Amino acid sequence: MLTGVITRIKGYALAAAGALLFLAFAYLRARQDGKNAAMIEQARKRADAARQKKESDDEVDRMCADRRRDELGRWMRDR
Repeated sequence: MLTGVITRIKGYALAAAGALLFLAFAYLRARQDGKNAAMIEQARKRADAARQKKESDDEVDRMCADRRRDELGRWMRDR
């Protein structure tokens, strides 16, 4: 009788340990997926910023000197 109770307790303990292991694995996996998603979003934002900078640089390169001076004058504080 005592042997049956001990066997049953061992079974429950193993099941609980398995459930905890599964939950820990699921938590770590979700956390890693979140990190990966954040890294992908950050890379996308960096690529967008680089594209915008290149477009802006190209636009300035196409301007003549007078227009560059006029555009710069719009951004200067002392007039």
